[in-house]
Amino acid sequence: MPESSFLAGRFPPHRILSGWLGAAGSARLLAYALASEARFTPTRLAHEGTGRREALTRQSAVLKDLGAFAEPLHRKALALQSGLETDFQMTQTPPNSTQMEVVAHGEGAFYRPHTDTFTGDQYTPGGRRRLTMVYYFHRVPRRFTGGHLRLFDLGGGQTIDVEPVHDSLLVFPSTARHEVERVSCPEGAFGDGRFAVNIWLCG
Repeated sequence: MPESSFLAGRFPPHRILSGWLGAAGSARLLAYALASEARFTPTRLAHEGTGRREALTRQSAVLKDLGAFAEPLHRKALALQSGLETDFQMTQTPPNSTQMEVVAHGEGAFYRPHTDTFTGDQYTPGGRRRLTMVYYFHRVPRRFTGGHLRLFDLGGGQTIDVEPVHDSLLVFPSTARHEVERVSCPEGAFGDGRFAVNIWLCG
């Protein structure tokens, strides 16, 4: 991808923040996710107000309950909003709701191209998703391959692949078209997969 195409604004703006929770915070979150394995359920897509599984479009597992992590993550996300809206040249809009989930991608998991403004799952209707935040965490050293988040340019012909680096936060406008590359985790252990917290600020 020529660097000039991004500088010219062909790609949606995005930011990557390293060390967002720090070593201790990411370790606690991973421990929580692993202890909650039995509570993860197959992800579903919105369809006329109801959630349904669409295995050709998305394969992963989701946990809606972030327990004691929900409020601190919510506060950290909101603290970034104003600066990101300025950087992304978006209007300053107070959030009227926040959506959050943990998603696990194991062997063969993926998510085909989509935008977050049109493909949610079973959330109560509220404000439109404006900012998408994806926090990556996993066992170190990494025990899976793949799982890059691929951002498409405005014409759909070029892409940027973002590596799911442990303890990093990726942020982009929810209108940006993107996909999750297929994950390879040959051993198949739940704890060896690609974990991410998805946070959406709506308004």
